[in-house]
Amino acid sequence: MAWPRSSVPTWGHQPVRRQSFYGWDGVRSWQSLERDLRIDATHDGRGHVSLRSVIRGPRGCEPGAWEASVVVTLDSGEDMRRLVAELTELVS
Repeated sequence: MAWPRSSVPTWGHQPVRRQSFYGWDGVRSWQSLERDLRIDATHDGRGHVSLRSVIRGPRGCEPGAWEASVVVTLDSGEDMRRLVAELTELVS
């Protein structure tokens, strides 16, 4: 799996934690180069972020690959800051 080179995940030019508090429209997605991992994020406009983590296999890039997912809902403030800090520590 290919992880982004940035130590703080970003959408556009702003860090995730700043945008996650104010919200956004639609779905924000990250995907590995091999398409075996994807994270979709949505904001409900009321202070909650839903993260859908999807794994695909055995070859995620193939249309018929199986898929499994889980959705986690977080508060857009402290919960998101904590998640970003833990993920940064994990991948650095």
